[in-house]
Amino acid sequence: MSSKYKATAMATTDIRSIAKMFRKCCGLQGCEWVPVITILEKIMGKIYPGFEWSIAYENEMSEEGKTYPGANEIRIRQDVYVAACKGDGRARFTVMHEIGHFILHSTHRIALCRLENGERLPPYEDPEWQANTFAAECLMDVDVIRGMDFLQISNVCGVSWSAAQTRVNKLKGGRKCN
Repeated sequence: MSSKYKATAMATTDIRSIAKMFRKCCGLQGCEWVPVITILEKIMGKIYPGFEWSIAYENEMSEEGKTYPGANEIRIRQDVYVAACKGDGRARFTVMHEIGHFILHSTHRIALCRLENGERLPPYEDPEWQANTFAAECLMDVDVIRGMDFLQISNVCGVSWSAAQTRVNKLKGGRKCN
C-alpha cells in the first residue's frame, strides 16, 4: 500500500468559482497577466492575516514549492522564485499552484489516505489535481481566454505552451483530467 493525501472532493466548477472569487478579491477581474509575485508578496497577507511566505535554497528543498496550511506558510524554491519574477510561465504556474494549495487545502480539508498498489485517487479528490486546476483557472480565466488558441493564451496570460494546450484541451472536453 502507498500513502497519499486526499482532499475533500471538488469539481472543476467548484474550483473555478473559488478562483473567480480570489481574482475578484485581488482586483484582477478581466486581467490577462496575473501578477503572481505581487499576489504572493503583498496581496496574500492582506487577504489572509498571518500569512507568510519564504524562499528556500535548492539544497534545502527538492520540491519547487511547498505549502504548510496549518502554519499559514508557502515556501518557494529560489530558482523558481527568480524565474517567476522574470515571467517564466512554468514558474508562475508553480507559484499559483502553491497559492491554490493554501486556499483549497486547509488542515480540515485534507487527510492522509492509504491506497492499494496501482490504485489512484479520483482527480476530484487529488490535492495536486485541485491545485493545478486552481492555478489554471486563476492564470487562464475562461472569460479572458475565450476565442484564443493556445499560443495566444501562452503569450497573453504568461503561461507555458504546455499549460495553455492542456487548458484548451480540457475546456474543449478533449482530454480527461488525470
